[in-house]
Amino acid sequence: MYKELSSVPFYAICVWLAFTLLSCEEKRPLNIPPPSPELSPRGLYLDGLHFSGLGSSEIVERWNAAAARAFQDSTEISMPFQEMGYLNEYHPTAYAYRMTLRAGERLDMSLESTSPDRLFFLELYQMEEGSNWPNQAKPLLFVEPHQVDSASFEATEDGTYLLRLQGEILLSTRFTLHLSTQPTYSFFPVSGKGNYDIWSFFGDPRDGGRRKHKGVDIFARRGTPVVAAMDGTVRSVRNRGLGGKQVWLSDSKRRQSLYYAHLDSQLVAAGARVKAGDTLGWVGNTGNARNTAPHLHFSIYKRGRGAIDPYPFIARQKTVAPRVRVDSMLIGQRVRTKAISATLRSAPNPRSSTLLALTPRLPIQIQGATRNWLRVQTPSGHIGYLNSASIESLDRPIRRLQLETGKEIWTGVGKDAKPFAALSSDTEVDILGNTIGHAWIRTNDGQEGWMQID
Repeated sequence: MYKELSSVPFYAICVWLAFTLLSCEEKRPLNIPPPSPELSPRGLYLDGLHFSGLGSSEIVERWNAAAARAFQDSTEISMPFQEMGYLNEYHPTAYAYRMTLRAGERLDMSLESTSPDRLFFLELYQMEEGSNWPNQAKPLLFVEPHQVDSASFEATEDGTYLLRLQGEILLSTRFTLHLSTQPTYSFFPVSGKGNYDIWSFFGDPRDGGRRKHKGVDIFARRGTPVVAAMDGTVRSVRNRGLGGKQVWLSDSKRRQSLYYAHLDSQLVAAGARVKAGDTLGWVGNTGNARNTAPHLHFSIYKRGRGAIDPYPFIARQKTVAPRVRVDSMLIGQRVRTKAISATLRSAPNPRSSTLLALTPRLPIQIQGATRNWLRVQTPSGHIGYLNSASIESLDRPIRRLQLETGKEIWTGVGKDAKPFAALSSDTEVDILGNTIGHAWIRTNDGQEGWMQID
């Protein structure tokens, strides 16, 4: 389904795209040097555009700028997460999600789209501490652009990760992104038990604080089966020391060993190959646990590092994100804030930091929705999250205005805005929303856009 730092042949696709773009963009000289090649689908895609003479076209530059801006506008999320979004061919956009992953967790990603036959670039990066984003973002995974319906990544170290999503150029589509985490190992070490049966955790003090716990203790009745958390080889079977009756299971793929201790008895022998879920022995309280209720002490020892926290490798997590409680047909539409002030936040959470206090009746573009939050873009270009209760439809005019002088209708309010229609004096227009120095208007023949106001 995916490759780490993979590359795929997109030149045929890029040739098709070149002809599409040439029909709506002026031809560019072919002597523009191509960018340095990257071992990624995005890199090959851009190389194809450069070889076609389109690498410096305005639409490609805006597409690249949107991808770079997404790093700065990334949203901090918690798992599980689901967001519905919209990609607009006329206004290139990229989405970026920032999350914390622990070593031993598996990130599961899936994308549903109304245009499944088109290309999507789903890329995972790690945020290096003290780095200057995006220059020092560490690329970890590039999902094949045709296979974003399902992909996974196993974290090997604790850290902050960033997932960026962008569609190919000239793509308009709705999508739903699903993200969740699960443990790397497919079986919990004690049959029939789970997270709530862990009563002692990695790092807990032992012997009055003279040492720390190097694993987790999973409590269960004596004789409950202890199972292999993954496919592996039994490295040794022992009966000695603090651990009493023990089984060591080798995970050669990850260069680490799983340690099962205090067993009542063992079922396997050294050298045996086992499958995930096979019984290794039974819960007991041998070794230094003889005065403790029966339980399994479970540890993971990584080569070159010693004991690491086993909890993320085995702890089950929720996989179903809260449903989106917003009308999905609003996504991609323009609305306005109500007649009271609203707060734009950095993440879909009422406790997240405030980005901007929005003025009443401000026209905003809805880019996505998660739970009861809307991802919106303001006329000034700020992107953040707004509670869905803060918006209303643009259909009902605020007031009607008769122009005293001729005016132009503009595509936006920023420096990249362009006029696309002219209005003569005495024309009547509906004012649908306001921002500083501009109004979103609708003419009698249904045209909508920005107009400068005094």
